[in-house]
Amino acid sequence: MKAFSTLVLASALLFPAWASAQTADLVFFTDDGAKFTLVVDGEVKNDAPATRVVATGIRNETPMVIIRFEDGGIPQLRKSGYFPLGMEYTVMVTTNKKGERVLRPTGEAALGTAAKAEPAKPKPTEFVEDVPVVVVPATTTVITPASTTGVTQTTTVGGVDQVTTVVVVEEEGFASPNGGENVNISMGVNGVGFNMNVKVDDGGMNMNTGTTGTTSTSRTTTRTTTTTTTTATPVPVPTTPAPTPVKEPEVYRMPGYSGPIGCGMPMSSTEFNDAKKSVESKSFEDTRMTMAKQIARDRCFSADQVKNMLGAFSFEDTRLEFAKFAYDRTHDIGNYYKVNDAFTFESSIEELTKYIGSR
Repeated sequence: MKAFSTLVLASALLFPAWASAQTADLVFFTDDGAKFTLVVDGEVKNDAPATRVVATGIRNETPMVIIRFEDGGIPQLRKSGYFPLGMEYTVMVTTNKKGERVLRPTGEAALGTAAKAEPAKPKPTEFVEDVPVVVVPATTTVITPASTTGVTQTTTVGGVDQVTTVVVVEEEGFASPNGGENVNISMGVNGVGFNMNVKVDDGGMNMNTGTTGTTSTSRTTTRTTTTTTTTATPVPVPTTPAPTPVKEPEVYRMPGYSGPIGCGMPMSSTEFNDAKKSVESKSFEDTRMTMAKQIARDRCFSADQVKNMLGAFSFEDTRLEFAKFAYDRTHDIGNYYKVNDAFTFESSIEELTKYIGSR
């Protein structure tokens, strides 16, 4: 009885580890961004259509998979596959040469790898340049009375001095007690004498007549003269030094190679080995492709390095895709025939040759 209890207890302790190994995880994604709903053995795995769906806890090694596309014009895909339990499998939904949707395995990893994937980094916010600040020079006005006959005004606008002088001149005339100009008119009509004094000023014409029939008219005339003097402050003209001639860089040529060149100097052996190790460290085929393209985007390969890099991929289609991408980033493109040795099928070599011929 004691031995039986011990056996039951041991079985209970080992059951969780055994049970966790008897499942598989499936990761499906589309290579063209088409959204879909995943159904595994009749169970819907995602509530809303998506371009990538993770199905966990699959206990059947040969599940029936149905892909229902959000676009009603794409027929649904129904396939069964073989997925041994205890691993996570990544499957790409792609289109073959006949235009048919097919499922293509792209990699496998330990259970839970998809759940531990690094979250997407937030996109940087849009950069907005500062609005330039325009400083308007201050305007200073100084008014200085020159004399009883004029006023001098100095104005500074935009760094230029303007001097305005206003001169008031009174016309000379007959002096009168109230100022202005007096005109005396004496005349006789039929023995009657008239004595008229006319004074004219800005207020109008006044005629004054005394008890003896004398009229006085006075006028004041004012003339204003404006003189403007502009003094410009000289603006220094910057001198531009003569441009320094730029020496054209020498074009690098690989020793022993005299054919056409696709890019500059290829990576050193040390840099290439480090780059390939980074690619090989990724678990998924699509992640390796992303890493390899990121490396190739701003670097130059040799034909031998491209051939060597293709060994980091597991599938023929992936090798062909990277071989096309790396062609324009290869120094000795005349040696690109060496890359053909990395392919298994003649059709891949023919497709690469046709692609190079169209460049």
